Amino acid sequence: MPKLYKTDIASEANVKVFVTGIRSEADLVVYETTDTWAATESQIWCYTGIQSEADKIVYFTGSAFEADLVIYKTDIQSDAGWLNHGKATWL
Repeated sequence: MPKLYKTDIASEANVKVFVTGIRSEADLVVYETTDTWAATESQIWCYTGIQSEADKIVYFTGSAFEADLVIYKTDIQSDAGWLNHGKATWL
């Protein structure tokens, strides 16, 4: 978890996400992978093109104020993790 499906329709999403370029503003530091078997923790995200296979449906918004979750993307898997544990229930 999580295997995610990206939607362009905000009302269809389980979670609205904003991507920040500043790590300290994020609720969650995310590592993205294409390996579904590697996506075993909430901070490791894998996307699927099939909605019925997804654990959650996400919508990427352009505003942090509209988002349920603010993320920062990392290229280092061990760097990924929750910065705001209060938001961990979203995933």
